[in-house]
Amino acid sequence: MKEVISSELGKLVGLKFQDAGRSSNLFWLGFGDIIQIIRRGKTEVSAEYALHIQCSWRIIMKNKIIVASRDFYSPSSEGDGEIEDFDWDLQGNNRFDEQIKTFIRDKGRLKVEKIESDDVGGLKVFLSDGYKLEIFPDSSEDDERSEHWRFFNRKENSPHFVVTGMGIEKV
Repeated sequence: MKEVISSELGKLVGLKFQDAGRSSNLFWLGFGDIIQIIRRGKTEVSAEYALHIQCSWRIIMKNKIIVASRDFYSPSSEGDGEIEDFDWDLQGNNRFDEQIKTFIRDKGRLKVEKIESDDVGGLKVFLSDGYKLEIFPDSSEDDERSEHWRFFNRKENSPHFVVTGMGIEKV
């Protein structure tokens, strides 16, 4: 698994980081050239390569965590302090939405320098300026619902490279 992941994600080495965000608790990142795509009948601009993460992850810079997966479930510093009324899924409401801005401000300037992977689907994406994205599957589930992350090329519309608890799939 380690070699297959490194080979597939090695396509990112040398490419620019373009953007990051979330859809509910799915963390997405875009790399490569900005391209036009047709999505649901509308023309959109997007990065050529997409990485969608649904397991634990963190972005660090040197020895500090900039933003991490658990930040989805913590209120932003601008919250009113009423935790029982906290709606983590509302855009702009959680710590992730606040902290990702630190990382995004360097978009277009950061480049992927190196990729490392492990035998259980873990991944490290080393970026310029000392940033590193660490992805670590954290579930023993091994059924069709156990997707950890996926990587795909929007320009080529090729099959998605999906890492699950059952291994690697191309869908």
